[in-house]
Amino acid sequence: MWETIRGYLTFTRKERFGVLFLLLLICILFFLPYFFRPTVGQPDQAAYDKMKKEIVKFESVNTDTSEKTDLDGSYTSKKNALTAGNERKQRTSLHTELFYFDPNNLNLNEWRRLGLHERLIQTILHYIEKGGRFRKAEDLKKLYGFQNSDYQRLSPYVRITDAPKDLRSSSDKDPETFFVKKFIVTDINLADSAEWSRLPGIGEKLASRIVHFREKLGGFYQVDQVGETFGLPDSGFQKIKPFLRLNTFTLNQIDLNTATKEILQSHPYIRWQYAKAILEYRTQHGAFHSVDDLLQIATIDSVKFEKLKPYLVTGGQ
Repeated sequence: MWETIRGYLTFTRKERFGVLFLLLLICILFFLPYFFRPTVGQPDQAAYDKMKKEIVKFESVNTDTSEKTDLDGSYTSKKNALTAGNERKQRTSLHTELFYFDPNNLNLNEWRRLGLHERLIQTILHYIEKGGRFRKAEDLKKLYGFQNSDYQRLSPYVRITDAPKDLRSSSDKDPETFFVKKFIVTDINLADSAEWSRLPGIGEKLASRIVHFREKLGGFYQVDQVGETFGLPDSGFQKIKPFLRLNTFTLNQIDLNTATKEILQSHPYIRWQYAKAILEYRTQHGAFHSVDDLLQIATIDSVKFEKLKPYLVTGGQ
């Protein structure tokens, strides 16, 4: 065994010469770069001075540009502020017309005459359309975007319209503070959009919605139905209710035995689910003998039936 191990640890003559040659080659390659160093030569002083001047010049230009930018920014800010101020001054001098007004009843052009900007005007009109009401001049300041300068300018001209005299309290009779506007008593089945929009808190959009809702129903049979109009809050309805009358009572009625699915589901009180139930009943049981037969449909309870009944007839009626 020792002879086997010794065979791995000894070298032949040829192997020893190979190892020596490899060590010699490594030493030559290690020291060779020291014999072939490049010649640096003398430095070019003129080129060095020129480069130094360029660096100084570049740093100087960069500093001036930065200062100029700061100055330009400051000038631009001041110029923008001055321009905005001039625009406000010009808008006030060219378009403002001060007059006594009730903020609850002004239209778009009248607000423009008072010198308010468009976005604020739309905010005010939207507030009124949703049933909002200004009860005193200070309420204007509660609106988002209403500047204190505009309030100081307009508040002396605010005159709040109150309800007619028979609905006013005794504390609301100061002629220097209030003036009375008689609202037209409206026949809810005959009034057009223009008449509706004259009522307190009713803008053009709400007036159109009331008329459209009345047409879809086929007419109103009681005043409280007006309060069901989409977008009309109960507070807004309560304000106009004293001015509403039902003098004309003519309804467009639907024949349960001949109406199509489209006609039935177009009515606000029927819609598609009731329309489907009515058609299925008609298919299974034949014609309706009376409107009361609707109570046999499980999905229609007595409350819904009483609400819908004035708009329905059968062929025999």
